[in-house]
Parts: sequence; structure tokens; C-alpha cells
Amino acid sequence: MKKILSLLLSLCFSPVFAQAPSRFNAGGVVPGKDVAPEYYTDGYLRYADYEYRPTIKTVMLQVKGVEGSPALLDLESEDQLHLQFDDLDATQKQLYYSIEHCNADWAPSNLMKTRAVQGLQQDLLQDFAYSFNTRQQYIHYDLMFPNDNMKIMMSGNYLLKVFEDNDPQKLVLSRRFMVFKNTAIVSARIKRPSVMELRDTDQEIDVVVDISKMNVINPASSVKVMIRQNGRWDNALFMKPFSLNQNSISYDFDDGSNCFPGGNEFRAADIRSLRMNSISVKKINRDSSLVQVSLLPDQVRSFDSYQSLPDANGNYYIRNAEGSEPEKDGDYVWVDFRLPFEAPVRAGNLYLFGAFSNWQFSDAFKLSYKYASKAYTGRILLKQGIYNYCYSFLPLKGGSADLAYVEGSFFNTENDYMVLVYSRTYTNDFDELVGLSRVNSIKNQ
Repeated sequence: MKKILSLLLSLCFSPVFAQAPSRFNAGGVVPGKDVAPEYYTDGYLRYADYEYRPTIKTVMLQVKGVEGSPALLDLESEDQLHLQFDDLDATQKQLYYSIEHCNADWAPSNLMKTRAVQGLQQDLLQDFAYSFNTRQQYIHYDLMFPNDNMKIMMSGNYLLKVFEDNDPQKLVLSRRFMVFKNTAIVSARIKRPSVMELRDTDQEIDVVVDISKMNVINPASSVKVMIRQNGRWDNALFMKPFSLNQNSISYDFDDGSNCFPGGNEFRAADIRSLRMNSISVKKINRDSSLVQVSLLPDQVRSFDSYQSLPDANGNYYIRNAEGSEPEKDGDYVWVDFRLPFEAPVRAGNLYLFGAFSNWQFSDAFKLSYKYASKAYTGRILLKQGIYNYCYSFLPLKGGSADLAYVEGSFFNTENDYMVLVYSRTYTNDFDELVGLSRVNSIKNQ
């Protein structure tokens, strides 16, 4: 028996062992891939950030008191997540919420609900207020959780679901969040890529995971590592080990497979004031039912040199220069974007892209080409604030989004990365989030 155990351990902790990483799209529909027909129905649950009704706007999920933070909780902390959203159908509804444990790939896990969540499995969302001093009337909703009625007991990925009339089929929105515990120690650094062709355009992320405190039999299969860039899921990188030993796993490739295009610094639209033009606004039209804001034309940056500009890595912040409570007195306005382009792109479409689009490619953010003005244009309904955005190209025949097509891509660009370590023990058939590291391309080189 001892000989068999020794053989198993030697196989599990063999010194060198390399497999190529793979791109992991956990953002819903994979562009160009077939999906189940029911996915396109309005009420079909997406295990993704999604609004199921067109009147639901400005959904934000972040750590309470930490504006712009990712939806991430330490299992051992007393922190809460703060959900905020508006319903432009300003009729009060009975809204409920529930949370569901998911595996690393965002598929629903087999973990019993009562093991994941202690207390109520669904509860009434009670905190709401009507907008005031706005042309567009709406109801603003707030939710703080975990709370006394609903406590999270297990680490991992979770999906928050909001629905009407205590009926989970009447979906309003869904949002992803993560709960972690510090069992694995994660070290990550960012450097210039080892591949010469990528040295000026990409950023390489090398990762080492200390598993000495983890109870794993076969770390090659039971430990999963994922890397995210900024708030995106569409280009998340799902890593396979390069090498491992008894105490650590290394994810340090030199073939470019652990690289992300650096992209460019995000552009900014400042619509805090509807009385005075900001540096990004060309014109404000207050004569229509809703205020219309025309931004200054943007320029293609794919052939420009890199310029260091402050940004929020794609996030947005709700602000009202003429008000005191932007969550409730911030108005909704039509914002016109314009990108001069000599001719329309035939092989795909251009989209506005950022946290305000849920880091997804929906029709609401797809641009149209205007032959008369030789420009791509888009009109988006946005709440007053400051918005980071960029332009992304999405091929018609499938494939990954290409931000460099319009924006260019540079190693120098400042980006946030998150390394997530999941584990599935031999006694469980679900994934836990057992470690993470957050690194910045400027601070952690």
C-alpha cells in the first residue's frame, strides 16, 4: 500500500510538466459559436452580467464604500457588496433576490444551497427611492449583502439574481461576484513578453501558486488558475501548469500564451454637467424631452505613439455637478459618439466597450456607419457621470474582440490584472476560490 501511495505522489508532483494555456470565455455567448436557441429568449437565465428588461439601467455591484471596486469578498471579512440599479419604469415592484454558487467556468455547481448560503434562500429587496429633479423618472434600488437574512458560507463564484413577485422566472437582472479565502498564496508579476514580436504590444503575466497549505492530491487537475484583465471576462485566460513540485505550481510560459494585448488608455466622456460643456463635450441640446449630449469626435489611435493618460481602466462613476445625490438626482441623457472612418469595415462591426456595456458586445453599443459624414456613430442612454470607454472590433465570422484595431496596443499601457485560483478537493464536486492576487502593469513589473 505504501508503494502505491508513493507512486501516486510522485506522479502528482513530477517536476516539469507543461500544457498550453487557453482563452476562457465566460461572458455568455461566445462570438461565432452555436448556442442553445433558448439563450436568446428574454427570460432565459444567463450566468453572466445581464439585464433582462430594457428599463433596467446603471447596474453597479461593488464592495460597500469602495467605489469602482470589483465584486469580490473575503469570506473571513465583514465586508458587504452594494448593488445599485435604476428602473426607468418608475412603477414600484416587489423585487426579490437570491444567490447561486457556481464553478470556475460559471456553470452552476453541485454544492447544496444550504451549504453555500445560511438563512433565507431568497429575500425581498426593500430599499428603493424615486428620482427627483430629473426629466427621466426612475426608481433607484439599493441592496447590501451578505446580511443578517442571508450569509455566505463557502468560497467560490456566485451569481446574484433579482426577480419580480418572488418568481425566479420573472428575471430582472443577474450579476457575478466572487468570494475567496486565502488558502493558496499567489505571486504574480508583469513583464515584457519573451516573444520578440509581442514585446511592444503585449503584457506577460507570470504566476506562481504556493499550495503548501492546500489539501490536494493531484494539483495538475484539481487546481485551476484564471487571469482577468481589468473587469473583462471575454478575454480571460485559463492557465495550465508549466511546472509543479510538492509546494508550488508555476505558470511561466515564454511562448506568448500567457500574454494579453496591452491595449491603450481608455477614453473618457464627462457628462457630470448638463449646463456647461466639459472637455469631452461638443454640444448640449436641452430642447428635447431628454437632454442630448454630443461628444467631440474621437480619432483612430492604432497608428499613433503611446501617450500616458489617467483613466479608470474602463470603469464609470455616477456624478451630478448640479445635484447633491447623484444616485437619485442624476438625470439620463442621450449621448452621441462619433468616430470618423474613411470607409465601413466589411469583416466585422465596431462597438463601444467598457464597464458601461457590461464588457459585452450588445446591439445597444454597436456603432452604425454614416456614409454622408464618413463616420461611425452611436447614441447611448447614460446617467450623468464620468465614463471610460474604447472602441472594439468584433469579427463577423467569430473570434476574439480586437481593441487594437482602433485603439492600438502598447506594453506601456496601465492595466489591472486579477489572478484567481480555484480548487476542487477529492471529496468535493464543486470549485472553491482559494486564492487571488491583484497586480497592476505599472506597479508590479
